[in-house]
Amino acid sequence: MAATLLLLSVPFFSLSAIAVALAFLVRPRPVRIPVKGRHVFITGGSSGIGLALARRAAAEGARVSILARSATRLNEAREAIRLATGVDVAVFSADVRDAEAVARAVEAAGPIDLLVCNQGVFTPQELEHQDLQEVRFMVDVNLMGTFHLIKAALPAMKQRARATKLPASISIMSSQAGQGDYVFDK
Repeated sequence: MAATLLLLSVPFFSLSAIAVALAFLVRPRPVRIPVKGRHVFITGGSSGIGLALARRAAAEGARVSILARSATRLNEAREAIRLATGVDVAVFSADVRDAEAVARAVEAAGPIDLLVCNQGVFTPQELEHQDLQEVRFMVDVNLMGTFHLIKAALPAMKQRARATKLPASISIMSSQAGQGDYVFDK
């Protein structure tokens, strides 16, 4: 009862200030994962966010592997990272829709400490205008590709984490505002 009376006596603007302060205090904060000396495997690593992540990880001392479909774009990305950081990265050309190709790339890359599932495709148009084949392609790349990657990498990552006492990490990057079909498959 006393708490209720106290709460009622607090002016509205004070409640607003408290709400803002609480929102600030409990909001998610970015987690910094140390990468120096660890193997970071990034899909979609030949352009955009994946390339930026690969460049940053290389600059911070990680051993970096990138996977994408285009061997030409992968080699261009490798050269860009080398010029920016002085570090050579491993490149693997594979389509994430192909579970066997993904498994071969993961095996060839060697022990992975951090797996970043960054591959992604989408077609920016209204859902009612989406072609079923386009949606299937997005689901195969975005959802099934992530499944293939995690399935291929996770057993060795878990074993390595137990052996080294270092945590393994799998990150799934997604940008979703207003992307209809892309949202539900991510």
